[in-house]
Amino acid sequence: MVRIGIRELRDNLTATIRRVRAGEAFEVTHDGEPVAILSPVKRSRLDELIAAGQVTPAKRPLNFSRKRFPVVDGRTSQEILDDLRADRI
Repeated sequence: MVRIGIRELRDNLTATIRRVRAGEAFEVTHDGEPVAILSPVKRSRLDELIAAGQVTPAKRPLNFSRKRFPVVDGRTSQEILDDLRADRI
């Protein structure tokens, strides 16, 4: 962690914030005594992976609705499975 005085922080605030956004942390001092820590905000794991270019965000939300198929011959799925299994015996 880099130590930085208040005066230096004030004089180089924009550059320091850029470094923080890049992931660097700073210990802010006043008269040589640590008074604060300036560090990046924790992001979610997904946000980190997107920022690193390892994943891409979804273009649209997932659609979990299922397409239902009409009943053709009136039998239950259990009856159909029983018939199929009987053929193997």
